[in-house]
Amino acid sequence: MAILRDFEKRLEGAVEGFFARVFRSGLQPVELAKALQRYAQSFQQVGLDGVFVPNVYRFELSPDDYARFEGFAASLKTELAAVVKQTAASRSWRLHGPVRVELRPVETVTVGTYELRGKIEAPTDRAAAPAPAANRAAPALNRRAAAGPAAAAPRPAPRADDGGHTSVLRRPDSDGAALVAVDGGRRYPVGATATLGRLPECDVTLNDPSVSRRHARISREGDRWSVEDLGSTNGVRVNGAPVTTAELADGDRLELGGVALSFAVDG
Repeated sequence: MAILRDFEKRLEGAVEGFFARVFRSGLQPVELAKALQRYAQSFQQVGLDGVFVPNVYRFELSPDDYARFEGFAASLKTELAAVVKQTAASRSWRLHGPVRVELRPVETVTVGTYELRGKIEAPTDRAAAPAPAANRAAPALNRRAAAGPAAAAPRPAPRADDGGHTSVLRRPDSDGAALVAVDGGRRYPVGATATLGRLPECDVTLNDPSVSRRHARISREGDRWSVEDLGSTNGVRVNGAPVTTAELADGDRLELGGVALSFAVDG
């Protein structure tokens, strides 16, 4: 998505060479930007004046990850807030007040993960806008297909008067499998369908020049997992053999260009 690409470019410009040097591994700033977009999507609230999304967000990070971000935290928070505003504008979402993103270290959060909480907070320096009405029908964007089950009521967003941040999200969702980097041990939880590639919008972003922008897809059908090459430049190998599509088993070695990963089935 252009919003995420622009976010990375602006942040690189803000912190110059420091960005490229520090963020070759570990929790990436773009992962926080993706999380904000997912959170806003998940916690919309339909009101009389439109669809509202949270405007105040707080990331809880491990002390180590927080320390890596601390040197340019002001720039990072500004650019993350811009992602929320641009995403809201592109999807016709409303914001109840100025966007604010907070970062704080929490001892119980492990390295490479985060917890995200958000809320709708009306500005305090002027009369509050009318509160979103919870009973309005969801717009077409949120309705299910007519042939499917009846459309569910929109999931309510945290209220401005809830007294604090709510609704924890952890990064990223898993559906019973993960990819583990062979060289560094970093773990990437995998959903029922996950795209792998260099683009920030991929479910698993691999920042390596040998990896194509959209390199491969891992998917699950029942208890079976498979990998599919999406027309990559440097190909996909499973246990050393080049493949176009192949079934995956626990412990298989998966190579995308020069990146080696171990496939692990949880449980």
